[in-house]
Amino acid sequence: MTDAGACAIEGSIRLLPSPKPVYPPSTIPRNRSKDITRYVYFQGAISRGLWRFIYYRLTSASGWLLLVTLMFLGYGLNTLDQQAYTILAYLLCIWIVTVASAIWARPRVQLSVQSADRVSVGMTLSVDLQVTQLRRWRQDLSIIPHRLPPPLDVAPEDGVRLTGLGIGESARATLGLVCAERGVHHWHGFRVETDFPFGLFRAYCTLPGTHSVLVTPSFTPLTRLHVPTGRRYQPGGVAMASQIGDSFEFIGNREYREGDNLRDMDWRATARLNRPIVREYREEYFLRVGVVLDTYLPKNSSDDDRANFERAVSITAAVSDYMARSDYIVDIFAAGPNLYHLTAGRSIAYLDKILEILACVEGNPQEPFEEIEPEILESLAQITSVICVLLDWDERRIQFVNDLASSGTGIKVIVVRDKPCTMDPAATSFSDGIHLVTRSQFSAGLAVL
Repeated sequence: MTDAGACAIEGSIRLLPSPKPVYPPSTIPRNRSKDITRYVYFQGAISRGLWRFIYYRLTSASGWLLLVTLMFLGYGLNTLDQQAYTILAYLLCIWIVTVASAIWARPRVQLSVQSADRVSVGMTLSVDLQVTQLRRWRQDLSIIPHRLPPPLDVAPEDGVRLTGLGIGESARATLGLVCAERGVHHWHGFRVETDFPFGLFRAYCTLPGTHSVLVTPSFTPLTRLHVPTGRRYQPGGVAMASQIGDSFEFIGNREYREGDNLRDMDWRATARLNRPIVREYREEYFLRVGVVLDTYLPKNSSDDDRANFERAVSITAAVSDYMARSDYIVDIFAAGPNLYHLTAGRSIAYLDKILEILACVEGNPQEPFEEIEPEILESLAQITSVICVLLDWDERRIQFVNDLASSGTGIKVIVVRDKPCTMDPAATSFSDGIHLVTRSQFSAGLAVL
């Protein structure tokens, strides 16, 4: 699986080290599959150990029993009543037997895991598990992912349960991972648990291993996209396209001239006309479109600003999907912590490569156009049209768009924003080409741009 620092496979790419994980808001996770080290409140060894004891070891029944035990312990320390000590002794015996049984009955299994390597935001990744029992007695087991990152949630919440597995027996199960955020997400294996014998205390074994999933942005496929027209000859013709099913465009036959390639001889026409005839071809002309994604997210951005950025990424994915279905050559430009420039031709796989970049691109606290503009100007002589997906309309973005337009390239501007833009799009000379996309329009599903 490709990491966030090296998503693009082709094109001109400048790579920087992958950023450190950003902690989510200060919350207390109540799902015992979560990676507690990713939360702000649990950066100390004591807080982590206490959380893991409560959520890894205790069941809902043992939580109530522990509360009752503590109540009788407090009552017994402040009274000479013999009956309180008797009840407390019974409770302590139950706990001793439960903990001893958990140590003795710790699971021993073999686990085989299969899952897809990518999924879209909001979808559930299906994980197929095969468990083989190694203990000499039958056990009821539960399987749950170990140390899931915050964007992933397991379904069902307590994992999957297997009943009555004897030695050497195998069982298959399927659990789901709900992927809430795009990106490359890793988790650290699986835990196999049992609450034998009373359902009060869990014994578990951890089966370590690094598992990954690439979560690509979700989008509504476009039925129509107006792209500013223009054709420019692409040196290399089909060399930039898929090598499967492509050929030079056939014009017709003509008489042989000195220097023609003998492989182009049309032997049937030669025999019929009794003079050498060759087939004539020419290289294809392609529409090559640049797609620029605005990644500017200032520090301390609001949730609305981040939501606009995620919508902009989804719209860029929708535009790329339309290009893939229309046989365009696409240049993707985006500058987050890394500068991405991917040139992709006609092939089944090129949309996947673009989605890999869009899955990994992050917001940039600095204006990205200082890095993007030199990169796109180098390719502008061969780009017929540029589609800009922006987060605002201000002086810097107007300057960027005007610089592109002055080269004669067709420009289409899409601004993804709920709040009013810094500058009114209607007051600029480029107002006819600006499409403003709000949250309500995006939620309704954009089919035409």
